[in-house]
Amino acid sequence: MFDHPYVWVGFALLALAALISLFLVRKRGEKIEVDSAVDHDHHAGHNHQAPPADQVLLTPQEGDFSSVHAGKKWTGGCKFDPAEVRRSRFMAGPKIDTTNLPAPNPVVVAAINQVSIDNLKDTMLKLSGEIPMMVGGKSVQIATRNTYHPELGIAMSYMEEAYKALGISVSRSPYKVRGKTFENLVAVIPGSVDPKKVLILGSHLDSTAGRPWGIENKAPGADDDGSGSAAVLEMARIIKGLKLPYTVQFLHFTGEEQGLWGSYAYSDIVAAAKTEVIAMLQIDMIAYCNKPGNRLDIHDGVNKNGSHEIVVKFFRAIKRYGININPVDTHNNAVTDRSDQAGFLDHGYKAVLISEEFSDDGFNPNYHSLNDRVVNCNMPYMTEVAKAVLVVAAEYGGLN
Repeated sequence: MFDHPYVWVGFALLALAALISLFLVRKRGEKIEVDSAVDHDHHAGHNHQAPPADQVLLTPQEGDFSSVHAGKKWTGGCKFDPAEVRRSRFMAGPKIDTTNLPAPNPVVVAAINQVSIDNLKDTMLKLSGEIPMMVGGKSVQIATRNTYHPELGIAMSYMEEAYKALGISVSRSPYKVRGKTFENLVAVIPGSVDPKKVLILGSHLDSTAGRPWGIENKAPGADDDGSGSAAVLEMARIIKGLKLPYTVQFLHFTGEEQGLWGSYAYSDIVAAAKTEVIAMLQIDMIAYCNKPGNRLDIHDGVNKNGSHEIVVKFFRAIKRYGININPVDTHNNAVTDRSDQAGFLDHGYKAVLISEEFSDDGFNPNYHSLNDRVVNCNMPYMTEVAKAVLVVAAEYGGLN
């Protein structure tokens, strides 16, 4: 039987197939090991160097954004500059007076009692691709919100439909990078007394698992910034019932991970229209807390444009309403040009970044990785942060 030529040909083909299969498995294993190592080194040291030139899909060209913007800082840290945090760690900021507080406003108390941990978690689970979402009447489960990936559009459609279901006006605000069109999502609740005065609550809808300069097929981004996106949506649901005197805009920026594109573009629009922005509150990463104390960092760029005023309001509001959060006035430049408040500060507006602890020992170890999932988030902590933001938003919206 083994003398037949077709038998030997068959054995040869089987052996060749086995060798090819072994080679592919080994190569796949090598790739996974390399990817894992890169991700580990990335978040362990907070390092995020500028993307290699041959891997950048798009870089802004002159005229895409206003020249007032310096551009996102990639070196020396990711979401924050650890060297700046260490330098300023024991430096005392301005004293904040939390005495002589008025009694809690019953309307605001009722509002913060509406903040739903279930709503926040549900939105985050859907945005991070852990459960399906309904979009256009169909059940869809996404795996990424990478700016270059079509699934970011699905996530945006989901959020858009959520605002419409609440009866809140919502639209897309397009912008271009090298001629390619991207979009921000803008929901608006007009003020009932003086709608020309505007408070902006911001988040970024896009996500990354560590390689934002390319197309990422998986990037859950539960904390960064599914948490901010979910909180902004929850704020809108509650604020709609408050009928605030001033207008509130709810922003979901895109292109944040690539270079603050969406917020640069939108801040340019706001500035060109000479919009009277009372304050801009950027909510970016508010769901990780693995230490006692419930620390909340409030970054004002060392009082840039008088933004320390916002920090003071947070301290006083948290104490006045007994919210279980320990606010920290970071009083440094560690987040300069690292999140979406930057573009508004560039144009002279008061703005802060609200975040979980940004320090060497308190930072989220799942940052920009496939482990940035809801299971690794602290939802009770995030709920308290959302309450604090809601109180400050109500005050800036004209409700005292």
